[in-house]
Amino acid sequence: MNQSKSIIAIIVDDDPFCCFQLQDIIGKYALGIEVKAVCNSGEEAIAKIHELGPDLVFLDVEMPEMNGFEMLRKLPAINFEIIFTTAHQQYAIRAIRFAALDYLVKPIDATNLQEAIDRLKDKKGKQKQLELVGLPTEIKLSNLAVPTMEGLLFVSLQDIIRCESDDKYTKIFLADKKMIMASRTLGDFEAVLHPHGFFRIHKSYLINLKHLKKYLRGEGGQVIMADGSTLDVSRRKKEELLDLVSQF
Repeated sequence: MNQSKSIIAIIVDDDPFCCFQLQDIIGKYALGIEVKAVCNSGEEAIAKIHELGPDLVFLDVEMPEMNGFEMLRKLPAINFEIIFTTAHQQYAIRAIRFAALDYLVKPIDATNLQEAIDRLKDKKGKQKQLELVGLPTEIKLSNLAVPTMEGLLFVSLQDIIRCESDDKYTKIFLADKKMIMASRTLGDFEAVLHPHGFFRIHKSYLINLKHLKKYLRGEGGQVIMADGSTLDVSRRKKEELLDLVSQF
């Protein structure tokens, strides 16, 4: 990531007014972002990304010819942060799969944008500290954007103990005893969380292995989680779970 004081950014949106509005907010609130290019198509953006090597890309989802997700898949590597900008919320889960820094719904709210940039600066600061002590700077996904009926709620992965299917919804149980009802299926969350230490032990349960406290023998067995919950393990998932736990 660019080490200059300013965050080097590119705006990608086929709507010139939306581009102007975002630039206006960035300038008005002095967010420490230097917009180096404004692109109105995915093809143009790919060329500018190769040329400029930005820290951050503001990316619209719905664009003609090539949408935002298709554009990202055409890149050999994504070595920049992404803030998706869109008029719709239904792309949130797909955005999470690209480890997006944030997902902002148009019209862009200045406070939400400021919070996203603050997270980026905090992340850059942590990467700088790791560099100074000679440790790897790759940071795995640390927060999950949870779609709810009210909007998106950002939750730390380490705070999630387990997820439970509830038809087309998912209950997310947190370390502070709170429960979030998310408007996505358990399968959607499994696709995002599986690479980050989560395992689906049953058609109804996805658990954070870091919060697994005990395994009880049985046909499939049961697990006891940090919140005291006891969950069934399906017979076909038993061996895979035990293999994972032995390596964890």
